Amino acid sequence: MKPEPLQAVVTTGIYCRASCSARPAARNVRAMPSPVAAEARGFRACLKCRSDQVEVAAATDSPEVARAMMLISDGYLDRHGEEELAAEVGYSSRQLRRLFEQEIGATPDFVARSRRAHFARRLLDETRLTITEIAFASGFNSVRQMNRVVRDIFSFTPSELRARRRRNQGTVTDGGLTLTIAGSPAARLVLAYLRLRAIPGVERVDDRYRRTIVSCGHPGVLEVEPAADDALAVTAHLASFGSLVDDVARVKRLFATSPNPAASEALGHDVTIGQLVRRRPWLAMPGAWDRFEISVRIIIGQQISVGGAGTITSRLVQRLGTPIPARLENGLTHTFPSPADIAEGDLSGIGLTHRREETLRRFAAGVNSGSIPMAGGQALHELTRTLEALPGIGPWTSHLIAARAFGHEDAFPASDLGLRKAAAKLTNRSQPLSTRQLTEMAEAWRPYRATAAAHLWFEGAA
Repeated sequence: MKPEPLQAVVTTGIYCRASCSARPAARNVRAMPSPVAAEARGFRACLKCRSDQVEVAAATDSPEVARAMMLISDGYLDRHGEEELAAEVGYSSRQLRRLFEQEIGATPDFVARSRRAHFARRLLDETRLTITEIAFASGFNSVRQMNRVVRDIFSFTPSELRARRRRNQGTVTDGGLTLTIAGSPAARLVLAYLRLRAIPGVERVDDRYRRTIVSCGHPGVLEVEPAADDALAVTAHLASFGSLVDDVARVKRLFATSPNPAASEALGHDVTIGQLVRRRPWLAMPGAWDRFEISVRIIIGQQISVGGAGTITSRLVQRLGTPIPARLENGLTHTFPSPADIAEGDLSGIGLTHRREETLRRFAAGVNSGSIPMAGGQALHELTRTLEALPGIGPWTSHLIAARAFGHEDAFPASDLGLRKAAAKLTNRSQPLSTRQLTEMAEAWRPYRATAAAHLWFEGAA
């Protein structure tokens, strides 16, 4: 699934989709890798083909830039500066800016501003929120700041952009706001994957995904449902839309809406797994709504069944989670407990062994103190080393957390029985591969072993 190419026209200052009806002279056209790269060079989006809506995963050969992009997509630069971002990935701010210019075509700060401006444009088009509400939902500090950035990016003010939208597009009913975002053909497969691993009380999955969340300090509910053309309809029932830009980013991460084309290209030629990848080139490892939450779920799930892990996690939520004040349908009753709640709470009697209780408590305490960082800037080997320093956490746990919670593309829980069974089936063996055999086989899949794992898991579940 390759993104649609973009082209910038130097004589008009506009960038378009390659399929746009405009036909400029070839000598005036410059290829652009992404909307943000075009906008950083001073081009504005075509109003006819809405080229700003092209979703492109940033392709980069630099793991540091990839980690920085992940942090930006999590809203890191909404709360920190470029120097802090650079420090997270081990560079000076000058070095990181230079790398971004080379790999992305724009500085980190411009990428962050573009992220907020594009989200504001979507809200202007698709909702009836006021300009003020949109400014804060998009991560801006003020309406004035949004006006300036949106005008820089789109050459129109927010009011002018809203006036150009199609009528009756907005959807805000019964306190819920619905947005349609780009998804992928994998949405229903991800739903099936999440259904088996839903945390009762916090999540419910049937033909849609529902969960409790905390937004701007207030509990709320988010729903995600597959829509036409592989899109996702996201409905937020929230007291405040102040962090909506980050909530939508979490949905995209959870449903893996931006698979890396380079992963599919590389794995598609592999003699062992290539047939699976060519069949589903849009498949990627499902992510997570919250890094701490999924890490706890994974730690609890060590060496027990998926259903058993769900039961124990539900008991944890009922005991230490925060009850939702209003009674909701579909069994959504609590928000997930915080690191401090678990570190200091009573874990006895919910089904954990004493050793697992201690592992969970020490992990939560580490996250609460900051000694186990959840921001996402660590390299894979640094993250797994940090996690495996805790008693009771081994490579399976650390690599699964790295893959699902942090999006590390080369994470690979080689001891997983499901992976070993799927690999055996793929290679016509009657018994599951050993961890060593699968580890050796997976060397050919570097640096995209997490994507390979996703293909094996979904093939095994088919």
